[in-house]
Amino acid sequence: MLTTSQIKSLKQNNISVDAEKTKLRTQQVWKAAKNAVKNDVVALAGCSKATVYRIFDTGSIHIKLAIAIGQTLNVNPYYLTGEVDEQGEFSEALLLQILDQHGYKKVLEEIAPPPAEEEVVKPKRKYTRRQKPVVEEAAPEADAEEEVAPEPEPEPVAEPAPKADIDLSEEDLQALLHSLVILDRAGIAEAKEKLAGVKGILVS
Repeated sequence: MLTTSQIKSLKQNNISVDAEKTKLRTQQVWKAAKNAVKNDVVALAGCSKATVYRIFDTGSIHIKLAIAIGQTLNVNPYYLTGEVDEQGEFSEALLLQILDQHGYKKVLEEIAPPPAEEEVVKPKRKYTRRQKPVVEEAAPEADAEEEVAPEPEPEPVAEPAPKADIDLSEEDLQALLHSLVILDRAGIAEAKEKLAGVKGILVS
């Protein structure tokens, strides 16, 4: 509901849409009210009773009295302006509507300030623990630490003994025998065996 200072800030322009309806309806509700209530109306509107009586003659009503009469006598202000045909009751919704209709935004903000913007709280991001990739360790090779035994060197293949049917001179035989003796003295095992074989043949 409006206070006296708020109503006094409103303009005195005529807002009636049907002068005849405004005359009759304003006179009707005014005559039905008690003197004490009438005094409350003019005190709230900041005017005199003569201003109200003028409505009965002209059919012109400004928003100050439309709200003051409607708020004090519990009458729909649009009934007084001729915009609705039912007397109805005064309500805050009707007050806000008529103020908005006639461009009183400042008064509207005083009596119904816009709701404060709620602080938008961003939802916390759900934390998902990232699992580290599992790296499989390669199994150590069984023979990695073991030393590889060197392969045995192949034994030298003995040259085949000369065939007995080879024609050799006496000098050749003496040279061969002499070579075996030298190799035997040098410690060559193969020469020693061959020399022993030759000796066995010669002795037998």
